[in-house]
Amino acid sequence: MNQQRPAPDPGSPLWTAANGFVVRKDEGIPKLVNGGKESTLVKVTGDQTDGKLSLMSMDVAPGFGNVPHAHGAEDEAFYVASGEFRFINGAGTFDAGPGDFIYVPRLTRHGFKNLSDEPARLMVFYTPAGAEQFFLDFADDPDPSGNPPAEWTAERFAAMADALDAHQMILMPSGDDWA
Repeated sequence: MNQQRPAPDPGSPLWTAANGFVVRKDEGIPKLVNGGKESTLVKVTGDQTDGKLSLMSMDVAPGFGNVPHAHGAEDEAFYVASGEFRFINGAGTFDAGPGDFIYVPRLTRHGFKNLSDEPARLMVFYTPAGAEQFFLDFADDPDPSGNPPAEWTAERFAAMADALDAHQMILMPSGDDWA
């Protein structure tokens, strides 16, 4: 049953407080993953949302995907802005294209790979915020000269092991997920 509630007084902070914000198209903190095969723009951090959510835009190189993993503290969601992706969901996979939305609850094995012949874009949401800090702390800053950073090696992942634990990111085996 829908009950009518009186509208707040026009002088109420509900009417007058400007607590929201806008992040423009090209605004954010640029970061590069795995030799620049994943160009990430951290658009909204937990510091901006009182820890409620974070948002990143990711341009993913053709044929590139991330390592299957799970998050222990955050749910993750994806919006496919361009291109075609294959997503790991537990032990299965599915494909998603422009306009598709994918939701991944915490402690669910997942990953993605760009199936397109050109860079493809994902919008990535975390709730609560927190996982974006991994990118801020460990992804590479763009080189002003435009040179790509080195690709990530097994040694680099091993060096990040403590950070992965601190961010409750669990790397998971990859089998024939992309077949």
